[in-house]
Amino acid sequence: MRLTPSDAARLFGIHRATLYRHMAAGRLSWVLEPNGSRALDMSELIRCYGEPSGHATPSATPATPTTGDDATPATERLLAELVELTRHQGEELRRLREEVATLRRLPPPPDQGERMNNATRDNNDDPNGLRALVQALRDDTPDDAD
Repeated sequence: MRLTPSDAARLFGIHRATLYRHMAAGRLSWVLEPNGSRALDMSELIRCYGEPSGHATPSATPATPTTGDDATPATERLLAELVELTRHQGEELRRLREEVATLRRLPPPPDQGERMNNATRDNNDDPNGLRALVQALRDDTPDDAD
């Protein structure tokens, strides 16, 4: 049985980049399919990484967890916690967007407004901000040239 690197990574719980790195180093042998894609033999994967934990074929591995007859109470509790966490994060994101919109409507501080306008205008000429930093330091340093 041959697997694509993506299916093999999913089945064995290994990052796909790790598989490609092992393939490039010669640790894991692979074959080139007629369509130009790479394929890994299941026996070669077992030799390198041992038996897959689920002993399932890639097509039988669900992409997203589902609750059903085979779901344990711990899995259902974890899914419920994840749903609740996602809901809270959505609410926080909404509040933060409202706060950003409110802050954007505020005028800039009186003495900082000119510097901000100059920095924005000069940003194209000074992408790293070095000229603006030097100018700000010159403006804040007392003149001791006397």
